[in-house]
Amino acid sequence: MQCMWCSNMNVDQGTKDCYWILPDGKDAVHILQIPALVCVDCGSYLTDEMNHDIDMALYARELPKGRNEITYEELMSAPYKNIFDIKNV
Repeated sequence: MQCMWCSNMNVDQGTKDCYWILPDGKDAVHILQIPALVCVDCGSYLTDEMNHDIDMALYARELPKGRNEITYEELMSAPYKNIFDIKNV
């Protein structure tokens, strides 16, 4: 695999912990163990596709109440928001 930043061919799979601003812009969540790429020259980073997947998951999924830290797997397996529930309006 090739690094998207420096073109180094010495890239491995790894994980990365990141803070993400929630879609409402009022708070952030610490997401743990996100699949990432690790370059010996650049360090670890997330692909554009992974950034997009996390953005969409934060927009569409229910996060556990009262928690500001979640694993990537917990985020991706969280239930989808019910946007048609009239009680939430």
